[in-house]
Amino acid sequence: MKINKDKIGINVLMASLAVSGLLSITTGATLNKKVINKKGKNKVYVKVIQRSTANKNVVPVLKEITIEPNMPLSVDVKDYIENIDELSKTTLKKCKLDTSLINVAEPGTYTYQITYKEKKYNGIVNVKEKTPVINNITLKNIRVELGGSLPKNINDYITEEIPEEAKSEITIDLSGVNTKVVGTYQYSVAYQNKIYTGTVEIYENKQTFIENTDNKSQTTVTQNTQTENTDTNNTQTEQNNAVQEQAQ
Repeated sequence: MKINKDKIGINVLMASLAVSGLLSITTGATLNKKVINKKGKNKVYVKVIQRSTANKNVVPVLKEITIEPNMPLSVDVKDYIENIDELSKTTLKKCKLDTSLINVAEPGTYTYQITYKEKKYNGIVNVKEKTPVINNITLKNIRVELGGSLPKNINDYITEEIPEEAKSEITIDLSGVNTKVVGTYQYSVAYQNKIYTGTVEIYENKQTFIENTDNKSQTTVTQNTQTENTDTNNTQTEQNNAVQEQAQ
């Protein structure tokens, strides 16, 4: 039996390249050989042809896109597909983009479509105003009666007026506040990778009952009036006695 040394050598070479990671047989690489007889030695030239690994059965997965008002929309279908690396060039060419339902001048949530093999896939485009950035915020010191409820509105804690667009980026931490125990507690506000701290005072509303002294005043007045009457009577008695002494 005649042994083809060239064929064995090529097979060994391919196996070596595959083990070393330089050649992947599973990806459909091919090995072309060229044997040159020179001084009794054979030289093997390797040519690796990488075939496409894209699966023709993979369908496009669409992105959710966010833009600011009046920004132009891309007309390139590849900008809307999430799994673009999994799609072949043939598949991409067959994908048709439709953005006719999107109004870039008006903030809102819109739908776009990509049609592939007569099947429609829907994606979302959010047209949103740019969230304003607040460079610094100042926290209020909050006072809450014992057993009461803490404010729920962000503006109750922050001095500056906070736009609605920015409120979703602000986090208030009130976990350290106990409204059932009198004391001063600290709370924090996180915004734009910064943490601000403020205080919450829990106070007890002690009602001071002031005794109604109207009756006493009236009594005093009455007593005073009675005293005045007694003095008048005494004076009258003294005058009568003096008249009687003169008559005698």
